[in-house]
Amino acid sequence: MTGPAPLLSAEVATLAPFVDACVLEASAVQVAGVIARSVGGVGPEVLLGAALAARAPLFGHVCVVIETVAGSIVVDDAQLHSMDSLPWPDPVHWAKLLAASPAVSSPGDGPKAVISPLVWDGTRLYLERYWRFENRVAGELLRRALDDGGLTTSSPDLDAILDELFAPDDAATPDLQREAAKRALNRRIAVIAGGPGTGKTRTIARLLGAAYGEALARGRKLDVALAAPTGKAAERMTAALQDEVEEASLREGVADELRVTAARTLHRLLGAHGSGKPRHDHLNPLPHDLVVVDETSMVSLPLMARLLDAVRPDSTLVLVGDPYQLASVEAGAVLGEIVGPSATGPADGPLAPGIVVLDRAHRFGASSQIAALADAIRLGDDNRAVDLLRNDRSDELTWVHDDDKTAITQLQQDLARSAIEVIRKAQSGDNDDAERGLGLAADLKVLCATRFGPLGVFAWSARVEALAARELPGTGIGGRTYVGRPIIVTRNDYFNKLFNGDVGLVVAGLTGPIAVFRDPDKGLRKLALSQLGDIDTWWATTIHKSQGSEFGQVIVTLPRPPSPILTRELLYTAVTRAKRHVTLVAAEESLRAATRRPVQRASGLREKLWPEAISPTRS
Repeated sequence: MTGPAPLLSAEVATLAPFVDACVLEASAVQVAGVIARSVGGVGPEVLLGAALAARAPLFGHVCVVIETVAGSIVVDDAQLHSMDSLPWPDPVHWAKLLAASPAVSSPGDGPKAVISPLVWDGTRLYLERYWRFENRVAGELLRRALDDGGLTTSSPDLDAILDELFAPDDAATPDLQREAAKRALNRRIAVIAGGPGTGKTRTIARLLGAAYGEALARGRKLDVALAAPTGKAAERMTAALQDEVEEASLREGVADELRVTAARTLHRLLGAHGSGKPRHDHLNPLPHDLVVVDETSMVSLPLMARLLDAVRPDSTLVLVGDPYQLASVEAGAVLGEIVGPSATGPADGPLAPGIVVLDRAHRFGASSQIAALADAIRLGDDNRAVDLLRNDRSDELTWVHDDDKTAITQLQQDLARSAIEVIRKAQSGDNDDAERGLGLAADLKVLCATRFGPLGVFAWSARVEALAARELPGTGIGGRTYVGRPIIVTRNDYFNKLFNGDVGLVVAGLTGPIAVFRDPDKGLRKLALSQLGDIDTWWATTIHKSQGSEFGQVIVTLPRPPSPILTRELLYTAVTRAKRHVTLVAAEESLRAATRRPVQRASGLREKLWPEAISPTRS
């Protein structure tokens, strides 16, 4: 294999073996080169550390653990290269060189005239900005956790409101939803964690009902903001809360307040515009008394730092999400690290009193095989996962082996029939049909671990469009502008107020094809196709992009080992997107590999938040 080493400049030439092995990409090498040119006396070991620290956020890590990095890096073509054969420095010697380098500072260093580009904390190497993000998040969370304030205090009046809103299903069972709402009302920071169907949305709705009820009783106005990381998740949060409002027993005036409370994306909430500085920060904080963030597992470390910077010190922040599913595609696994040992039982620490983990599933029912499969995956029990898929009699689970061409063809035909329905609705030109088309497009979805390959997003989309085009010739299926094309926004478009993850449908307009999107406030929102920026076809999508969504049926596809994408969190996230049925297209070794391997992200946040946590046990 001919590597790109001759293209490397002299100051980074020592990185050539790592570039050849596909460990380091151009952006990481460029960062190392800038550091080498800006700071004198940077040796090859420090240069390698700098490049690895720059690489880390691209793969979800906040930092690099020098002692284990050689054994933890995986690249897509790792079978062609042995990581052990690379010229890795001795970790002990490497650590000493990092600690002594002029390009590196340590957390205990005093103020410097010039900020060092790297930070070494004795075990982990950070780019300075990510070390700053991590410390800002840890410091602000702990400050809020130790604050005695909250929206309100415990009182007989508050208990009366909570008793109205949380009618217990079983008096003998502690009502964790009620407890979560009460803690959120009494603290500056609270976390409501739990898997799918455990009642997180119900808890949020009744928490808001109690907050508004208390405010109305005291004759004061309460300013509330609801947010989620993506447009899709914000839309789903709004719809789910409105459904809960209609079911809840709310006092006069409270329901009216909730009906006009809609979720926004975090970027909209913070006033972010492109890559510039958000409008809201500690100098211009958010005006809200209560900020509730759903799908927090998708929030990256930098975004969490900006959120905490913008929420007023005397406001309450409630983080809601599933700590077991995929973390943000960007750096950090913030929700999982905040929940920490509380995910498996009682724990000691400043954050612990504000965390409630909901562990009783309501959505699926006691006998749900989807829930059972999700639990097996979450616990890393691959034998149980195989058994459930192999012996399911509930009509909730189907297992198709990845070499069963007949069964896969049948799945593609089923998907094509669903696609043809969507296309026909889109062709009618009727607003109601456009709504129905959007709903149909979201009812059956292929969730792929990868974009490429025979089971990837592109292959599924191409096959579905080819089959639909046979049935509907002359409709231009496969092009950018064909009527009936479901689309997903892949990059924030601030001018048109479209955000990464928003989904829409190309429909027939009065003068040609247009795109429609759901708007929480206005129903259908129509845009000319020329207004759209970066979009993809949405017959199939990656599992990462499915976060924050819910579908009636999902077809989940996995590649063969040793693909580095196969992880427990990936498979758990895919399975828990389904409400009625899961079809897994995968070899047994893929299923077992994914179930056994949890995501490992290098970070120091958990250690900062839970330095003395006890080994927990579930009560």
